[in-house]
Amino acid sequence: MNDAENLYYIDFDKLFENYADRYYVEHESEYDSPDDFARDLDKVYHEWATSPQDVLGGISPSEFFNRVPTAELVDILKGACAGENNPSSLLYDRIATEPIVLPDLVALANETDDEKLLTVTMSLISELGGAADVFYLDMLERNVDAAVKEQCIEALCDHAEDVKDELIARAKAADDVGMIELYIEPLTYCTPGDDDILELLRLLLRTDPNVAYVAALMGRYGDTRATADLYPLLDTCDYAEFLEIRNAIEELGGAVDDKYRDFSDDPLFQAVKGENNN
Repeated sequence: MNDAENLYYIDFDKLFENYADRYYVEHESEYDSPDDFARDLDKVYHEWATSPQDVLGGISPSEFFNRVPTAELVDILKGACAGENNPSSLLYDRIATEPIVLPDLVALANETDDEKLLTVTMSLISELGGAADVFYLDMLERNVDAAVKEQCIEALCDHAEDVKDELIARAKAADDVGMIELYIEPLTYCTPGDDDILELLRLLLRTDPNVAYVAALMGRYGDTRATADLYPLLDTCDYAEFLEIRNAIEELGGAVDDKYRDFSDDPLFQAVKGENNN
């Protein structure tokens, strides 16, 4: 069995856990408590990663991963994420230095339904510089974990102007408020003044129960025309919403008097004022 094949069976986290346990027993007198030892874990991990291990044939974990052929890394990642396993940070770091595997990682992300494997793969894609914008757009429409969708949103925010037209088209075609939210998020990083983006924000304001969130999106986008939509909300909102709406209006160049409404009966207002008075 070669090194790459061994990676399917070796639990590197368990190897380190055993090493750390032995290290603590041998050096316990140097620490006042286990918490003190915890602060040294990075140092202990580095020592373990660079020290020869019998189970690895006398080479260090770092060297072990360095010897794995690049062509086998993605297959090893699959095995390392199987079942209860988790990929070693050393494997992650090795893959993150190999741009040549990026197309294979993108292909893996497109084909896998395994939540853990997808999350790790998406993170590695980001580490290696990211994928084509359409990859992230399509991923948003899949039934994937919220953390994965957040990674896609972050990537699209970085290229918002490049994908603006496609984001607008998909948002207009969406019949679900949650999907419209996903497309709107990166659109708010585009240059203010686009009628379509403003109308989509207004649509969300009418249909999304999270008024404070939509107000924050409007403030971020920076289209001053949105103040006309935000001011009327001040008359019916609770205090938490008031704070976000006021912030958005101020971001857009408007102003709202702190005493615009009496929130003395609002629990959040009472809590905030109580903390300020202490």
